[in-house]
Amino acid sequence: METEREKEDNLILLKSRLKEVPLKPGVYIYKDETGRVIYVGKAKRLRDRMRSYFQSPDNLHPKVKAMMRKVADFDFIVTGSEVEALILENNLIKEYKPKYNINLRDDKTYPYLKLTLGEEFPRLYITREEKDRISRYFGPYPDVGSLRETLRVLRQIFPLRSCRGFKGVKRPCLNRDIGKCLAPCTGEVSAEEYGKVVQEFIRFMEGEDEEIIKRKEEEMKEAALNLEFEKAAAIRDTIANIRKIQDKQQVSLRMEHNFDLIVLQAGGKESLVLLFRIRKGKVVGKDSFWLLRPLYEDEAGEMQFFISSYYEKGQDIPPEIIVNILPSEPELLEAGLKEKTGHKVKIKVPVRGDKKNLLDMALENARLLYRERYDEENKKEKALIRLSRVLNMETVPLRIEGYDISHLAGTDTVASMVVFTEGGPDKKSYRRFKMEEDQNDDFASLVQTLRRRFEASRNGNPAFLPEPDLILIDGGLGQVNAVKEVLEEMDVDIPLCSLAKKREEIYLPGMSTPIVLPRGDEALRLLQRIRDEAHRFAITYNRNRRVKKMKTSVLDDIEGVGEKRKQVLLKNFGSVEMIKKASVEELASLPGMNRKIAQKIKDYFSE
Repeated sequence: METEREKEDNLILLKSRLKEVPLKPGVYIYKDETGRVIYVGKAKRLRDRMRSYFQSPDNLHPKVKAMMRKVADFDFIVTGSEVEALILENNLIKEYKPKYNINLRDDKTYPYLKLTLGEEFPRLYITREEKDRISRYFGPYPDVGSLRETLRVLRQIFPLRSCRGFKGVKRPCLNRDIGKCLAPCTGEVSAEEYGKVVQEFIRFMEGEDEEIIKRKEEEMKEAALNLEFEKAAAIRDTIANIRKIQDKQQVSLRMEHNFDLIVLQAGGKESLVLLFRIRKGKVVGKDSFWLLRPLYEDEAGEMQFFISSYYEKGQDIPPEIIVNILPSEPELLEAGLKEKTGHKVKIKVPVRGDKKNLLDMALENARLLYRERYDEENKKEKALIRLSRVLNMETVPLRIEGYDISHLAGTDTVASMVVFTEGGPDKKSYRRFKMEEDQNDDFASLVQTLRRRFEASRNGNPAFLPEPDLILIDGGLGQVNAVKEVLEEMDVDIPLCSLAKKREEIYLPGMSTPIVLPRGDEALRLLQRIRDEAHRFAITYNRNRRVKKMKTSVLDDIEGVGEKRKQVLLKNFGSVEMIKKASVEELASLPGMNRKIAQKIKDYFSE
């Protein structure tokens, strides 16, 4: 670690290096003493922008001041234009994920509809993968269940293939027979004809559904005039399916506008961004994102960052982007988007008309979603603070680990470790343990589990890091005292408590009198959630192990006894032990069995 004197000397050196930084557009990179990139920024004039960080700390925003205390080195890259700097900045932020840059994240990984335009016969399917630059993506869709239903209807209208590999197939799959695929695998459709359906699908997804309906209605009339009633009925069903998808649209404008609507609801630690995609005057998609704000940024700067990041890959960028707050450099963004798309993109704030009404609706949605999130966050925070006071802890327990044991009469003994971070389940951190030997002793199993867990973390196993602020055991005073002993033996100084199911009493090590809280107490409810989740996770693991064991059997080793015969034997005799005791005649009398196989089974167990 650097001393204060070394930091001051290094700061003087960095300031002197600023003289060599050119007055050109580019990207600057700040690093800490380990060489890790902690901030990336862009500038029209690099030297002027970077100097603003090295002024008197009294003139800096507190968050910027905190960052500059960690800056030990800097680097810069000169670019040919501001637009190039904007693109490079985005790329470097994604590469290094700097601690002090805004971090864009969506609430979850939403699914998209993907059309693989890079293939001769494009495939249509649901994906959550990172977008490539060749395929066409439609979405994202917040509800995957609704998306599957939509895709089912779409395939009735546009029978595009969904299979992974289709070349060399001798006969088509069921989708061809039920009218959900044109079966290019059989050569029944040319690439040109298939391509027409692909283009029709794209136009439909872009909002040109009325044109398709008109064309289908004409085809239906023509089929009826030609007495092709089955064909006319099929087209009628197709039109009905299109209408069904149309009904899913929630908002429709008087004019057939194509634009994206972006609203930003600023907050303290993070800001919320809602994005609505409007195509042909209809809302065809909605998404939400949260911007983490490690450094001070005004709302215009956050909007600048979001638009630049969201449209980085140039997918489906409309000619107009409506916002509630203009980005800090709208002209620069417009130039960058034009470079990606080849057409003009205008960013503006509407003041009247349909667009203003829709903007107000989006803002109300954002306010409600933001309030809902932070009301829930505040509840979690209050519960954690209350819990720390109930247990007389020095700090608020941001990471709590819950443990439980599960077995069936001493067999298939397992343990669960669930993790709650900041009051909510952190499922990626859940772990499970199989006991080294089956035992009907919850005390011994808990001791073994906690020993293995902390041996792993003390050996640097990242799967068990960080260590918790609080440990919760399912049980009473006996369990909590047993675990306390092993923690002291391992020199683990972490607060510990248990929750007994019968009366919901909280026990601390060495205290014979439990803590009893009112049933509605927020701290008790949090402990109950953790205890119940640990119980669920342990039981699920135990059940899965028993099911897996049931699927394997010594019968698998007997020649001539396949899966069907094994199931017949177990169904009729109940267990391997009863099969051993059965006579050859009893075995041979079962369905699918014969005397030769029955004798083999008898000989196997005799040996």
